[in-house]
Amino acid sequence: MHTQAVGGISLAEFQSQYDSYLLKRGLSRQTLKLHQQVLRGFFLWRFPASDIQLRELQFNDFVRFLTREFERLHHRESQRVWLMVLRSLSRFLAQEAYISEGWDHALPAIGNYQHAQLPRRLSPEQVRSLFKGTAGDKPRNLRDRALLLLFLRLGLRLGEVANLSPRDIDWRSGTLTIRATKSRRDRVLPLPRDVGTVLVAYLRVQRERPEHIFQPRRPSFTEERRRTHVINSQRYLFHAVGIANLGSHSSATRLRVNW
Repeated sequence: MHTQAVGGISLAEFQSQYDSYLLKRGLSRQTLKLHQQVLRGFFLWRFPASDIQLRELQFNDFVRFLTREFERLHHRESQRVWLMVLRSLSRFLAQEAYISEGWDHALPAIGNYQHAQLPRRLSPEQVRSLFKGTAGDKPRNLRDRALLLLFLRLGLRLGEVANLSPRDIDWRSGTLTIRATKSRRDRVLPLPRDVGTVLVAYLRVQRERPEHIFQPRRPSFTEERRRTHVINSQRYLFHAVGIANLGSHSSATRLRVNW
């Protein structure tokens, strides 16, 4: 555990400590640079004219910075990265006893995911009902919980989820590679711990190692069938918890969420 001097700590000194923490977790140099960019922006905004006073940090500092950045960053991808980096930073600060534990989970999620598979604006109560409906350790429960987290936590598109393969997960660096669809390029996202945990649990209950994580039990395993399998899985869950039907295939590619 590091001890902060009475007069604070310089940005360079803190960044060195945080870099060491990230490198021990196996993050790549490219991901490290991304963390450095967000960290520098946060601390220069919070302490513009002085050294960093870590014990003066308040939870609302993180919320205000996120709100400010989300207004500036129009791409959901960038918003997700900023949020995940700040969650990582808050975990490090809690580990070093500068702040209380749990701030990472309490940070607000992105409020509007477009092109995800679920069709409509969901209230916090509906989101809680959906996750409650996935409770249990049966394969179906684990599958549905993993799908919800991928759609709601990461804001993935239907095709991106249907095309996910176990090979796309880098457990050591804690990242998830999203393969290109249509005109989009491959991209690498940080893999939140809760998402990784349920993906591991779901893969472990599979009878055979699947080519794709979410594929039907019986062939054929074409992309169209995988997409249909994902949609039907979510339709069943919505029906089970009493939320309106997912509707058409086209409407099942949009989501507005507030949780």
